[in-house]
Amino acid sequence: MKKILLMGFVGVVLGGCSSKPINLPTNVKTIPSGTGQSTYIDQIDHSFIPAKILNFSDLKICAASVFKNDTVILQDASNSYVGVFTGNYYNNTKTQAIGGGDVFKLIDEPSKTLIATGNKKTAPQQGGLIVDSIKYDAKITLQDNKVGLIFQNIEAAQQNTGASTNSGYRQIGTWSGARAPAAIETINGLAQSFKSCLN
Repeated sequence: MKKILLMGFVGVVLGGCSSKPINLPTNVKTIPSGTGQSTYIDQIDHSFIPAKILNFSDLKICAASVFKNDTVILQDASNSYVGVFTGNYYNNTKTQAIGGGDVFKLIDEPSKTLIATGNKKTAPQQGGLIVDSIKYDAKITLQDNKVGLIFQNIEAAQQNTGASTNSGYRQIGTWSGARAPAAIETINGLAQSFKSCLN
């Protein structure tokens, strides 16, 4: 019970954090949020020149190996309560399953372009209390043996929001407390795994 209440408190505290953007890597592009100086992550560019000559089939094989589009389970205990007469805590956990399915949204052989979609958990954050699921599209191209690797449509959902209602996936803010660094680290890990697969 203490953990659930604390997670709800953390969510409230983070909601009131400064909207001033944090320092971001140069490969991260942002878009305005519409409120003050705050922005959202738009794209993360991990394009690179491989060490060897590649075929488009190599990209398809590695994309299928690295990117996973699993069903994501999100939870909250917003309907939990303490009985007025008994004083007992009644934990009513709500669960929703989101997504899952095919990894490939597009494979276009003539233009050597594919779009893969997937999701991956972040490492535990905020003292281990919070884990986000990061959802993304990876647009991958092969032109003149340069691999375009652009992560876009990046969103995050907290897996368990405790006493707060879990509203699912959202754009990722780049202000302090919005947990952008963990999302970026997760995307960076996927990009590195894809590059390693091609080598």
